[in-house]
Amino acid sequence: MFGFLTRRPWALHNPLKSWTLAGLSLRECQLLVASMTDAEMKVSWAHHENWPTWKPLSEPECHDLFTLKDSDQHNLPELPQIVQEDDHEITEVRMVTNVQKVREPVQRKYTRYIAKIPVEIMLSSHSFSTHTLDLSEGGFCFEDKLPDWVAGYFTVVLNAPDKMFEFTCFLAEDQKKDKFRTEIAPTTAEKVQEDFRIWLLTQKFPITPQK
Repeated sequence: MFGFLTRRPWALHNPLKSWTLAGLSLRECQLLVASMTDAEMKVSWAHHENWPTWKPLSEPECHDLFTLKDSDQHNLPELPQIVQEDDHEITEVRMVTNVQKVREPVQRKYTRYIAKIPVEIMLSSHSFSTHTLDLSEGGFCFEDKLPDWVAGYFTVVLNAPDKMFEFTCFLAEDQKKDKFRTEIAPTTAEKVQEDFRIWLLTQKFPITPQK
């Protein structure tokens, strides 16, 4: 029994989805956290058997829960596809290969502007300095790959020559192993977002082309 508890010392509480799971391994916690939405991460809590109390996922002690490696997925074979006949009944599940997938263009919600502006990214005792490649009302793309400790919600300080902005941000979801892009969280003060929007419009930065 003691060995079992040692290997599975974690617990997670997700009040947004109303579930609590105990007796989890680190890997199981990482998988659960990876499946959470940003809103769930913001309000969820973790507990380790060596901690006297629960801790929010934003605490430094919980950073290991955000370090799920996706290398295991790279070794998987191609997924089988469900094949349907004209009567809409599922007749079999088989491998369908050589199917060319066409990716529809995604319309951007915000206009992106090309601009190199120094930024400071902060989370607890960590800090990281870099520059933007482009920016918009919705977030930023940075010159340098973000460190592994950048996870959950963190602070991005934009140090423009004429003005300083401070945002609460989170990682953009459609990224692979290396992370370069963040989105501005809705918890950022409305006045900051409005001031930033007006500032962007007055800078006359070149617009990035739609891909």
